[in-house]
Amino acid sequence: MMKLFKTMLISTLIISQLLMASAVSAEQADASQSAAEQTTANPQNEAKTDMTEEQAERPGETPVTEEAPDTEQTADPQETAGNGPATVDPAESQEEQDLLILKANSDKMIHNGTEYTALQPVTVKDGNSYVSLRSLAERVGINVSFDNSTKETVLQSGGHEIRFKMDSATYTVDGVKKKAHGPAYSQNDIFMVPLTTITQALNIPLTFNAETKEIILNLYSAPSAEFIVKTQDIRAEQTRVEYEDRSSHPRGLTIVEERWEGKEEIFQEPGLHVITRWVRDENGVWSKPYSVTVNVRPAKQPPVAFFVTNQDTYRMGELISIQDQSTDEEDSIVERKWDNKERAFFTPGQQTIKLKVTDKYGLSSEYEKTITITEETLYTRDDFNKLYTPVGEKYTFNGGSVLELPKIQFKSTDWGKVLLRSNSPESVTTEGVVYDDTINGDMRFLIHHKNISNQNLKFYVVATNPYDFDVAFGIEHVGFAGPNEFESITGQKSLQRYFESLQKGGVRQTVNLAPGESKLILTDLSARAAKPGQVVSMMADLYSDAPVRYRVVAVNESKDVMASLPFLTLLDRDGVHIRGTYQGSNRTISIAETIGDKPARMMLADKTDDPFLVGRDFMNGMDSVNLGNYGVYYTIYLEKVAPNTLISFNPRGGLYSGVFMVNGELVPAPESGNLNNRDEASVLYRTGSREEKVTIVFSPASGSNLPVNLLFYPLPDKKD
Repeated sequence: MMKLFKTMLISTLIISQLLMASAVSAEQADASQSAAEQTTANPQNEAKTDMTEEQAERPGETPVTEEAPDTEQTADPQETAGNGPATVDPAESQEEQDLLILKANSDKMIHNGTEYTALQPVTVKDGNSYVSLRSLAERVGINVSFDNSTKETVLQSGGHEIRFKMDSATYTVDGVKKKAHGPAYSQNDIFMVPLTTITQALNIPLTFNAETKEIILNLYSAPSAEFIVKTQDIRAEQTRVEYEDRSSHPRGLTIVEERWEGKEEIFQEPGLHVITRWVRDENGVWSKPYSVTVNVRPAKQPPVAFFVTNQDTYRMGELISIQDQSTDEEDSIVERKWDNKERAFFTPGQQTIKLKVTDKYGLSSEYEKTITITEETLYTRDDFNKLYTPVGEKYTFNGGSVLELPKIQFKSTDWGKVLLRSNSPESVTTEGVVYDDTINGDMRFLIHHKNISNQNLKFYVVATNPYDFDVAFGIEHVGFAGPNEFESITGQKSLQRYFESLQKGGVRQTVNLAPGESKLILTDLSARAAKPGQVVSMMADLYSDAPVRYRVVAVNESKDVMASLPFLTLLDRDGVHIRGTYQGSNRTISIAETIGDKPARMMLADKTDDPFLVGRDFMNGMDSVNLGNYGVYYTIYLEKVAPNTLISFNPRGGLYSGVFMVNGELVPAPESGNLNNRDEASVLYRTGSREEKVTIVFSPASGSNLPVNLLFYPLPDKKD
């Protein structure tokens, strides 16, 4: 290192002594530089050419750089992206030289043997060698411009920006300030910069030939052929491989050609594959090779579909136990599709059950098994369904027979929260206020709206403190679903999430309102806009220590709701659906007598056995009946449910999709899809061999139809 330093020092002193003989004074700057032509400054590599402060004072000294030896890099067998030069180069004989020779104390510039005249000679000023920035930039292939607002000379270079300023001993690269080897100045109206500073900024190697007294700049610049393999898991004969171009040029030249070795769209053979690429720029310069090694795994085998039954022969109405034993080498089965899979069959003969399994790669296989159903009957269809339909799933039966069941008579008690129901107009055609009321204390929101306008709407709840003192309120429980085009499923999901919030307990959020302040609350509702045809549904419990004004509004997704609020009109009811404010929205029903020892039913939300809440629509001042009791929170205490009793749920008004809490456990009704009509029922609970207390929590689900029945049946005796 000491020997190298001494050599550099001697070279620098020779250049300095030679150039100082013809130094000239500075005049005003050239401010009419032309528009920039892109090239490259490489600030990330600048550390390789930086001189020490001592070396900077020695004009012409050669910066020392280190280059890593070429090596091939292999990606991790589990990865498919890496980098490293390859071993084969189609442009191997290409010389990596593009030489510019500056004559000492001369304006002559020899570029690859051709002589050019610089605007000013290489000049020494205050111990620093200076060159004409424009003349050097032209040879490098860069045009310069002038920023009149900052009075800076600017070079745009391959995505980087270099700025020099008159009489300043600093310059910037991409906004980062650097120390120059001397201040820029004007010489005969030509902008002059320190030679070592501009070559360092442009990452140009510089040497001095002591014998010929020449400063030699190597302007050679090659593109990079970098790329990545985006596909992570590559399988022979199966995977279509995706590549991403990451090539670049240090001076922003256009890449016009590429060459590949080992690149395949679909690899045919497993193992390690080396993919190599070269690129050529518009000047005909080829890059070094760039390689990525990928591990191509053997072709993925499809999953194996397989199942067993506990028997090969069954009686009619006998439970069929099926055990899925399908396998996959990566445990990546994403779909199981059954055909003719029944819990029991009720006609004699051969029955073929089929299973198709599909993995995440789209590969699949099928398996089938044929069983025999004899002419002997174990259970009728009705008895079998009562015994073996899983909780949460539905079964079919003669819905007309329900009307023959005796009704369970009960009385109810209403108490607790004020209900604010916003459901009319259910189908919103334009922006506006869909409900507005001021509530004090505990309250419950039930919001259910569909966007049928021609714009994307967001639904908001705005809470306003109408008083001159602070008001605090809390958000206790929230269930939200949507936007979604399926009304009944959206209503079911919002109710399910409300019940889940109840199970977790506690206050979800507390809010303080200053006098006159308005805030957005229940922001899940407005997180995403509802597109035309989509539904939003929410049920939420709140409380406050003073009256709060609540407004439910619909606004175009692009607008500021608070700015729009004063200009929104009050939307009229649709004449079919309900909105209003109702007192006592918690309803408790207690039944002390024994239930389930004989078939019976309990009718809910029918107006007669289970009356509707009556309240007021404070948007128009009219009385409002909560048809269906949507938003009412039912707690049904059954003190004595007989042993071996089936409790199921049967809609009477049409399609229904809801959820219950039975003894604290969530039970969908049904687990998937809908109860489509009165001939379908969903299993809620079965008692065991002893009498039990059963507590059922229920609230009519938005988007579904009422009234509904709870059905109670003694279970049939089990047979062998």
